[in-house]
Amino acid sequence: MYIQWSINHKFYIMKLNYHSKAFNSLITANYLLLSCFIAFMFFSCSAPDGSVDLETMNKNVETANLKAGIHYETWQDQIDRLTKKTQRFNNFQVAVAQGWGEAVSEHVTGMGVHYLNPDLADDQFELEKPEALLYVQTSEGKQFVGVEYLIFGLSPDGPAPEGFIGDNDVWFYNTDVEAWTLHAWVALENSNGVFAPTNPDVENLKN
Repeated sequence: MYIQWSINHKFYIMKLNYHSKAFNSLITANYLLLSCFIAFMFFSCSAPDGSVDLETMNKNVETANLKAGIHYETWQDQIDRLTKKTQRFNNFQVAVAQGWGEAVSEHVTGMGVHYLNPDLADDQFELEKPEALLYVQTSEGKQFVGVEYLIFGLSPDGPAPEGFIGDNDVWFYNTDVEAWTLHAWVALENSNGVFAPTNPDVENLKN
């Protein structure tokens, strides 16, 4: 079997004590600041004749929304983000401590050993939360090489999950685990492509 599964699953309350006079002064100051901000936004979005420039206002709102979250233009942006966020898994003990401690396969040729985080095994694609991490046992210990997404609960007849931007991420339905799967080789360059199911260099690492 390709993968043998065994899935088993302060507030600091800050008390601010102010004298009533100091408190009232703070409220007044905040009110003035808010009023100034609203006035600034209104006039900065106004046309020369005093009318409100809705186009400029919408652009300001859009810019604020982009700053509030993370915006990706391409799948490469997503891979760059994923590569950065998974660097911590170069330390296997970090992976174990954060939930990826369950080996659900032996060494698979061209892939490595799959370590599952059972709490993530669902029907959702979350870029920074791959269901499994891939490691290869080397003479110096376990080397992190990539991640695998596993999407459960979707029909094997398709459509494939919506994952990365574009069409480069080709998903494969694994009948052994009854899930759609996708590898992303973020820690070991793959001559076959970052989304290829196997990586020929994996076997060069194996102890």
